[in-house]
Amino acid sequence: MIRSYQAEHGGTVFYAAPTRRQKTARTRLMALMVIAMVAASTGVVQAFSARATPIEMLAPAN
Repeated sequence: MIRSYQAEHGGTVFYAAPTRRQKTARTRLMALMVIAMVAASTGVVQAFSARATPIEMLAPAN
């Protein structure tokens, strides 16, 4: 247990430090979130910078 700021200044509040498993899970989740956000931002940039499809390719061929 680690004494918190409130406990040092008159309170009786205690909290437990995260376990190694919790730290590992938190780190992995953060890494996955970063990967997902980088992929999403890359997709947005690609969507804005891609050339428009020529009208000849959009029209139905008869």
